[in-house]
Amino acid sequence: MNILAAATIMLVSILPTSAGSKHQPPIAYDDVRQLTVQMRVIDIPVLDNDFGPGPESLRVVAVSGVRGGKAEIIDGRTVRVTVDWASYAVWPGASGPMGRVAHGGYIISNGYAQARGTWTIWYVPAMKV
Repeated sequence: MNILAAATIMLVSILPTSAGSKHQPPIAYDDVRQLTVQMRVIDIPVLDNDFGPGPESLRVVAVSGVRGGKAEIIDGRTVRVTVDWASYAVWPGASGPMGRVAHGGYIISNGYAQARGTWTIWYVPAMKV
């Protein structure tokens, strides 16, 4: 009986620290934005679907691998993409009059660990019938 009580106490004392530890890595989910009209500047609130311990402390710390434009971090929460429509039909991966316009990666951090996610902008124009 004493062994069972000791095991229960040990289990209860371990669980709260591992379940809520700030040292666990955050999770970055990929973000997709679809455009029906050609916009030059698109803001993607990438942290809206990302998760981590201490979510209020999540910040976007870097963007990388940008194709089809230029990307910058705004207020540590948003990736602002300036689309290069002139090169849209030229770079490999673009699929003609509609398809993937720009894409890249981003890194989030909660101050202890990091996670990587991607963002993609698709152009799917509104068809008139």
